[in-house]
Parts: sequence; structure tokens; C-alpha cells
Amino acid sequence: MASEESQWTETEKETYELDSSLGSEAEAEELRIMLLGARGSGKSSSGNTILRCNAFNTDMQLSRVTQFCERASGNINSRPVAIIDTPGLNKINRMEKEVIREIMKSISLYKPGPHVFLLIQPVGNLTNEDKNIHKLIQNMFGKKVWNYTVVLFTHGDRLEGKIPNDVIASSDKDLRDFIRTCSGGFVFFNNKNMENFEQVTKLLEKIEALVAINGRSCYKTSFYPSSERKLREKQEKILEERQEEIARKERELEENHEDREELERKKRELRREEEEDARRLAENPPRRKTLAVNLTRAPSTIRS
Repeated sequence: MASEESQWTETEKETYELDSSLGSEAEAEELRIMLLGARGSGKSSSGNTILRCNAFNTDMQLSRVTQFCERASGNINSRPVAIIDTPGLNKINRMEKEVIREIMKSISLYKPGPHVFLLIQPVGNLTNEDKNIHKLIQNMFGKKVWNYTVVLFTHGDRLEGKIPNDVIASSDKDLRDFIRTCSGGFVFFNNKNMENFEQVTKLLEKIEALVAINGRSCYKTSFYPSSERKLREKQEKILEERQEEIARKERELEENHEDREELERKKRELRREEEEDARRLAENPPRRKTLAVNLTRAPSTIRS
């Protein structure tokens, strides 16, 4: 594990290139890849393996695991790629609803939408927790989420020379059925060997194939369940209306912070605050003030 001082700043993450010889594809749209899975499944380690740098913290201490959605960018074989790491989808340290809300409100990190979801889980048959997480993901993103999903199995070193297809063929029916549900298929990763770039190349090939199958489109707001779709549309509108104000706040930060690392940290905090406020307003819009109308009644006629 790299020391805290060796962690990359946000600017370094955004500019780091795995392949310095940029070709004609450098102008291509950045592939946005969102990592999903349980805490401890190897999400952050897989992100680091893909980018070949310590972009994400992998310390297993509760205070150091991913608590917010984080983004890091790089180039894979001259293909610009953005990895979005997310908090673990299990009840550790924070309540499940808070984790879900953090993932769903962090719009700016992958706007206009991720091209692919990488579902990270260790090699082995499906556990009840795995099945619960699959249900949770579908509830969050909608049924079409599996059309944009590749399953990434960590601990590939446990294969011990076995062929991946044979390992899956001999697994339980639940796992085989689930893999068939995911249009992107599966890959095996050995995060203990970051120098094995062949596994990253194979992953990128699968992702490119899946993106082509999906018409090169990303996962749109319209794919989300109705309730979440309405919230996102409101949140996006609020953020769009605030763009000038957010830009002004960013300029103020740039004027008051010369240290680049501190500046990027402050900008990340500003983004989270703005998204949190926009989400809160989307969830609980202020009530419109209604004018009180005083109705005057004519005196009633008393009949004898």
C-alpha cells in the first residue's frame, strides 16, 4: 500500500496517461466506467490496476475506505478512460441509504452517464449478499443496467492455471444465470500483478464491444426507475441553473488558493456541497407560498 503522501492529486489523476504516444483515438470520447460492488470486493484495487497507478485508496481500515464517489482518468492504449469508484454496497460504517444516495447524487463525475458498469466481486459462487447487492443495483439504476454491465472477478490469482471459461462452466447455476444476464460477459483480474497489462487490454476490448452493441450510447437518465429519473432531472436542472454561480465560486477558490492540491480538494468539496444541496431540493422542493384570501361573508339573516 502506498503512503498517503504518494497518493495522486486530482490534477495528476486527470492528466496521467498510461500510453504517452497518443494516436488518432485521443480525440475520441472518454470512456466512463463506474465500479460497483461490496466493500472489500476489490473495487479500488481494480481501478488502480486499470490505470496502473495508486489513484484510489485501498486501505481496508474503516476510516480509509471509499466514502465518496471518486474519479480518476488516464489513457489505455491511446483510449481516454475515466474510472468512477463508489462506496461499498453493504452495511459497513454507513447506513445503506446514505451510500445509495452518495452514488446517485454524484452526477458531475460521470455526466452525461457511464458507458459501462463494472460489477466487482471475488471469484466464487454467488452468496446471498451478492444476490442482495444485484437486487439493490437494479433498484437503483433500473432493469437496463445489466445491458451495460461487465462482471469483473477479482482474485484471479486463484485460478492457478485454470481456464476462466471452465471455472464459470463448473460454477453454480445462479452464477451462470447471472452472467448470462449481463451483456458484457465477464473477465478475471489479478490485482496482485499490476504489471500484467494484458488483462487490462482484454477488459478494454470487452468494454469497447459492449459500447458498440449499445450503439455507443451511455447509460441515460431515462433508463432509471421513474422515481429516481424524476429526481435526477430536477437535480440536473437545479445544477444547470447554478452553473454561473458555481463557476464564480471556483474562480474565488483559484484566487485564494495557490497550492494546487489544496485547490483541487476545495473544488471537490464545493462540487459535493452543490450536488448535495441540489439533491436535497429535488427531494424536498420548497413549498410555494400561497396568498391568503380573506373571504368576507355577508351577515346572515336571522329568521324568526
